[in-house]
This record gives sequence, C-alpha cells and structure tokens, in this order.
Amino acid sequence: MRRARTRSQALTKRFLRDRSGASAAEFVLILPILAILLFGAVDVGGLAWAKIQVGAAARAGASYALTNGFDEAGITSAVTNATGLTVTAGTPAQIFGCPDLADGIVEVEDDSVACPDSGELPGDYVTVGASADYSPIFGWPGLANPVQLSATTKVRIS
Repeated sequence: MRRARTRSQALTKRFLRDRSGASAAEFVLILPILAILLFGAVDVGGLAWAKIQVGAAARAGASYALTNGFDEAGITSAVTNATGLTVTAGTPAQIFGCPDLADGIVEVEDDSVACPDSGELPGDYVTVGASADYSPIFGWPGLANPVQLSATTKVRIS
C-alpha cells in the first residue's frame, strides 16, 4: 500500500512540474475574451462605415441641390442612389436663413428682412436628411437592434 501511495505522489508531483501544456490551457482560457473583442471590433467598424455612408448620402443630396436648385425628387434620388447602403431620404426642405456664428444657420420667416448680424438678405437653404438601419452581427447589451443612423446637411443654394 505504501508503494502505491509513493507512486501516486510521484506522478502528482511530476504532473504539477510539467509545463508543456500550460500555454495551450492559457490560450483556451483567453480565447473567448479575444473572440468577443474581435467580433466587437468588427461590429463597431461596420457601424462606423454605415454612419459614414449615411453622411455621404446626405451630402450627395446637398450637392445635387447646390448644382440643380431645389428639386425634391432629384434630391431624394441623389440621396438614395449615393451609396451601396440602403439609405432612406428624408423630405428635403427649403428654408430662408441667416448665418449665425453661435447657431450655424438661423431660420427666418421673412426673406425680405435683413439678417441682424450681417445686414444682408437671408439666403435660400436646403436641408437634406438621410437615415439607415444598421444591424450588428451580434446582439450587444445596451445597443438597440437595429441601430437607427441619421445625418442632416444644410446647403445654401442662393
């Protein structure tokens, strides 16, 4: 009996001293964390790409308005056809506005009254909006699925 105990103790000590599989065991423990980080990076990259595409679509609509004037159908077509992403165009709006250092463009009702800061008449502006849904690869806690992305651009056309 004593010999069996000594032999099992020797095997246990040998097993505890053997480090040949330690790296594999550590890798198996770390692998799920690395996979979550990788998939999270892919999802964040896809979200950033989709946001950039939505902004580009809104800018394409504004560029069309700048070149061709206010044409609701043309602006909407420019927004929806601007990128490979399925983008929904908001209804373009034509407004009168005055430039303002603090607020950007301040909408005014009467285009015959001079702007308070510059003394010039208000300009014609077009507001173009675009939106799209982005569905992440995985459902993440605290993140809606799909994520609603939107962008708005204003451009002076006259």
